[in-house]
Amino acid sequence: MPILPMGIPQEVDKFFYNREKDLKRLKNYINALNLDVAEQILVTGFRGVGKTYLLKKLALDLPDNILVAYVDISRLYGVQKGIITEELIMKEILTALNQSLMRKESYPSKIRRSLTTALHMINWKKYDFREAGGILGVDIPQVSDDYEKLSHFVMEFPQKLVESSSGKLNGVLLIIDEFQLIGELQNPTAFFWMIRSYTQQQDNVTYIFTGSTSQTSDIVEMINGTKGAYGGRMIQFNVAPFSYQETQSYLAEKVPEINFTDDGFSRFYQCTRGIPAYINSFCNTLSAGEIYDENKVKKTFFEKMDQITIMWIRIWGTLSQYEKEILINLAQFGPQKWTELMENTALSRGTLSKYLDVLKNKGIITVEEKNYRIGDLMLDAWLEHRNNVDGYYPP
Repeated sequence: MPILPMGIPQEVDKFFYNREKDLKRLKNYINALNLDVAEQILVTGFRGVGKTYLLKKLALDLPDNILVAYVDISRLYGVQKGIITEELIMKEILTALNQSLMRKESYPSKIRRSLTTALHMINWKKYDFREAGGILGVDIPQVSDDYEKLSHFVMEFPQKLVESSSGKLNGVLLIIDEFQLIGELQNPTAFFWMIRSYTQQQDNVTYIFTGSTSQTSDIVEMINGTKGAYGGRMIQFNVAPFSYQETQSYLAEKVPEINFTDDGFSRFYQCTRGIPAYINSFCNTLSAGEIYDENKVKKTFFEKMDQITIMWIRIWGTLSQYEKEILINLAQFGPQKWTELMENTALSRGTLSKYLDVLKNKGIITVEEKNYRIGDLMLDAWLEHRNNVDGYYPP
């Protein structure tokens, strides 16, 4: 029986399923770059729903005259142990552009070499570019800590690449994944406004911001709310979980060896909620030749909980003790208001406020009618399961 992917496989096309409409919409927006029209796009959805997979597929399908650079803020966040700055994000964008440009053999090698040299100097905080010369006429920083000039250089560079390509490039697409972690910056609002100040003057640079967050979260309001940087002018759409019928069709195509009764499949769908990451991880615990009715699905779900929730187990291992304490409290007592959390945790007011914001920025908790709650039912179920089995919540 085939094993379904738990991450992004090398063969993206092999496991791509049922996102053709979303893919077509995105392609239409990006192809507008050929007409000197740059759309700015916001893609939201549950963790594990397939946003990154969709965008990786998009990047593969775009024509060679669109340069695609992919920036993973969560990778940067992990490497920096949760401490990120505007400067680090600018370097990450430039690094991604450099990596993509080096794969463009048709692009002038002089420009590719110049960017590599510039990036090397930036990484060593040697912002004096006199040895490397100018690059595409963009003003470049000349002092070791001038973030303003560095950001100007990075933000102007994609448009200049198109203008200097002699028709080889019609546009640049920058995908900023897990963008909700930008909320950890000291002033994320100013950062979004800075990006908008450049994009509104560029005809050939499209940004796609995507993250594991709800359509109405604080970070979405910050970038595209009425008072946000883009003021509702970004194209925004949500990647939805698979429907009941879509999940049935997906399993019939990818793992026809797994047999469900009607009530068994209903329980399976209830457990996974149509989220591909959970569908795949749950299916990988099932066996060919077995018939899964409701009771057997339920029994397997609890027996194999750690395998099914492997995504959350990995994330749990990266959380601070304060973040874990808040989540355990929410798992134990359910959704709570601020005052209730203050009473039920041993955290100071400042510490509670700080780490509630961190968890919101990570897309792990949500706030509904002033009640803080765990944003994913699977994480909630795993915490309760471990407490029931072990007698205590995960350390």
